[in-house]
Amino acid sequence: MEQNGRQVPPFEPDEYARVEAAANIVGKSPADFVRDAALAAADDPFLKALGQARDRIPQLAEVFTAQDTRAADTGAATCPDPAPMGSRDLHGVRHGHAA
Repeated sequence: MEQNGRQVPPFEPDEYARVEAAANIVGKSPADFVRDAALAAADDPFLKALGQARDRIPQLAEVFTAQDTRAADTGAATCPDPAPMGSRDLHGVRHGHAA
């Protein structure tokens, strides 16, 4: 049994050279540099949000599908706009004059 769990595959020589150069810039060993980068990535809010989105997308898809079905059943998609805007209305909105 390995003490640190599953090991990451080794870098290719050119990849290792890039990691080693970056580690030298910040004054760390390559192992410490890679460990710190991996831990920082694991705490990244964007990555956490992506993980949550993976779980939420199927749930949201069900909600939107149900809404689309209800709209199609009631004919809401074919209803005319209750208050259509004319070109004069649009002109007034562009110039800060609400109709």
